[in-house]
Amino acid sequence: MQVSVIKTTEPKNVSIPAAMAVGGAVGLGLRYAIPVYKPEMDYFVFNKSDVMKEDNVKAVKKNVIEKAQDLLKKDKDNEALKLFIKRAKAKTSQQLKAAKAAINKAPQEVQTKVELMVDDLAAQMKASKNITIANIKNAAKQARPYTHFILPGAALGALVGYAYNVVGTINED
Repeated sequence: MQVSVIKTTEPKNVSIPAAMAVGGAVGLGLRYAIPVYKPEMDYFVFNKSDVMKEDNVKAVKKNVIEKAQDLLKKDKDNEALKLFIKRAKAKTSQQLKAAKAAINKAPQEVQTKVELMVDDLAAQMKASKNITIANIKNAAKQARPYTHFILPGAALGALVGYAYNVVGTINED
């Protein structure tokens, strides 16, 4: 007596609608995962992304200078605040050179305080710029149409499911 292996007659197929659903979900995920580039940001904010960054950075600088001036009104003898304000308000390169020269002539303790204030201002300005860019990118991602990502994802999922079913059927023969 001889024993033979019985093959299953049902192929291991993937449901095409399920593959489409998975592909659509992947496409929807890509809507948020694909990075936003400058042309897309500019299209979303009507070519104002650079202006928005500059305005926010200027607002931060103005706010920090105003706070420093308020502190200077309370403590009129604070040399570090005076030099910081002079340097921050410099409009021309000559004014900036004069402010830097005055800072270099000041005692080491005052120079250190001014450097810390300048570094803090630079960090706040950089953070403002980065937050503005992140907000614009997030808004641009939210404005992307769903259909541009779901439909190709679903079509690709259906194609992959169909190809898997065909290859699985061929392999069984």
